[in-house]
Amino acid sequence: MEYRGIDVSKYQGDINFQKVKKDGVQFVIIRIGYGQYESQKDPKFEQNYEGFKEVGIPIGVYLYSYAMSVSDATKEAKVVLKWLNGRQLNLPVYYDIEDKSQINLGKKVLTNMCEAFCKEIEKAGYSSGIYTNKYFFTTYLDYQKLEEKYTIWVAQYNDINTYKGKYDMWQYTSSGKVDGIKGNVDLDILYKDIFDDRGEENNSEDDGKLPDLSGYNGTSIVDALKSVGYDSSFDSRKKLYAEAGFADTYKGTAKQNEDLLKALKGNGYYKADYKGLSFVDGLKSIGVDSSFANRKRIARVNGIDNYKGTAFQNIKLLNMLKAGTLKKG
Repeated sequence: MEYRGIDVSKYQGDINFQKVKKDGVQFVIIRIGYGQYESQKDPKFEQNYEGFKEVGIPIGVYLYSYAMSVSDATKEAKVVLKWLNGRQLNLPVYYDIEDKSQINLGKKVLTNMCEAFCKEIEKAGYSSGIYTNKYFFTTYLDYQKLEEKYTIWVAQYNDINTYKGKYDMWQYTSSGKVDGIKGNVDLDILYKDIFDDRGEENNSEDDGKLPDLSGYNGTSIVDALKSVGYDSSFDSRKKLYAEAGFADTYKGTAKQNEDLLKALKGNGYYKADYKGLSFVDGLKSIGVDSSFANRKRIARVNGIDNYKGTAFQNIKLLNMLKAGTLKKG
């Protein structure tokens, strides 16, 4: 699946949001600001957020970083959270790190800055990611470390993307044209469904129910699904694999089928050896989708019907994960 999107800031001026939607734009990443001070909020952010939300285009945001230390990066995350003020997003908060003033800080410091920003964002219940160009990723960041923890958005203005790391989104031009926007606009392709369900006004609620295979005693996921009258095709199993909370791509391997069968038999998540304090990181440590949508589904199955991603709710779920008693969503 590929999604076509744009990213915008004050430089796009006043946008005709309805025309943008009619032109086929499927998501938008909005610049929320730059730096660590409240005065550095993008002057068009509020207008852009409300406009895209009103026409139903999924929204993420990004902050352009001027941080020179881990402490600065944390401050930048905190000002983003102040600007967001609890409002809903469908896509991650991205850390745009590419400024020339930062390149002499060294790969370790810059990578730690990215981690500090993302951890602060995720503590507040949002998903997070890193944005920069191909050269900055490969020269100034430990991109292999970052890609294992966060969603990656890479810029390379080319007909093909030659970046060798893992990435979920590609910004392929800064001179795109979209109806409803005067002048140029960045164009992006999103290759992975990383949409959260927050902010969706009229979509029907998924009941979160998966087929119950607790009564099946065999070893075949295909036979198990057939035994309860459920579609056992590859596409159906692929969908179930994602819904059960697994983050890797389903290819029908023996290990994936075994894990899926265990999940649908109600065995729950394996006890995590994770020692940290973040429920998001705890899920990531065992390869489970940590998006808000999946956390909400997990929370519902574990007795939390009004999951909002609060610290209290996340701590409760994290403790269950560490104890091995967290049921699968």
